[in-house]
Amino acid sequence: MIVLLALFFSLGAIFYSLEAFKEAKNYYNYTLKLYLKQSLSVTNDSLIPIVLKKAQEIYQENPYNPYYKESMKVEDISIKLLIKDDNKFNVNSIKNPIYFNVFKSLSEEFCMPKDFPYYVYYWITGKSKDNIDLDALTYTAPFKDMQSKEEIIYATPYSSLLYKNNCHGKKQEKGIWYFLDTKNQSLNINTIPIPILKALNKDITDSMAKEIIDYINLHPIKNIEDLVNIRGLSLDDIYKIQSIVSTKSSLEVIKIISKTKMGGITQRLTTKVYYSPPQNKILGIYQY
Repeated sequence: MIVLLALFFSLGAIFYSLEAFKEAKNYYNYTLKLYLKQSLSVTNDSLIPIVLKKAQEIYQENPYNPYYKESMKVEDISIKLLIKDDNKFNVNSIKNPIYFNVFKSLSEEFCMPKDFPYYVYYWITGKSKDNIDLDALTYTAPFKDMQSKEEIIYATPYSSLLYKNNCHGKKQEKGIWYFLDTKNQSLNINTIPIPILKALNKDITDSMAKEIIDYINLHPIKNIEDLVNIRGLSLDDIYKIQSIVSTKSSLEVIKIISKTKMGGITQRLTTKVYYSPPQNKILGIYQY
């Protein structure tokens, strides 16, 4: 009996030792992650002034489609830099009836429910353009511009439909979520994605949209009138979209993506900067 009791207490001591070791290891990993994240944050922040200068330079070189990509190493931190034109649709622009119609057409491109754009409009403006069911909203609408597109998740009852194309046979394609933003100040015809391009004018078909993109890839559009050179696009088609699009970037998206590893822990951090070259102004900074 004494031997059994001794064995029992020995096993208990081992168990508690293992539990203590696990807790100590978890605390160590948690502390190390915080340290690494702070280190990445300091590094990313230090690079912002340098990257902003680069963003202005590439805009001066090519305002129609600014683009820059670079990889570098800072001590034990791997860094990727990306600067590109913001080519997404600013959901806050739907206060303007012209852009609301574009947003409505864009919603149809992804087969979103018919009242989806009306919920978003209500969330931003407090005005109801249709008989939407306000009881279906879990959160109270703020009636102001969205600060980030994450608010769209709460603005409608259709959050589960945002991330995929809901049209028949297109379920593997990206959904409307990936084409929306809250900062872009104009739609640049030189970088516009096909779904948004088609939403500008319902007369623009899939084949016509591809013709436009193919032409732009070879000949950047410096004046909207240059679109007349594209087969199948009429003067009337150009007239319908000329007040909606621009030919230059109004906003650049800058990403500083850093990664480091220590003690078996890998930590990543992305700093995202919205920068307007024409205004030489930062419109937003986010880290995730």
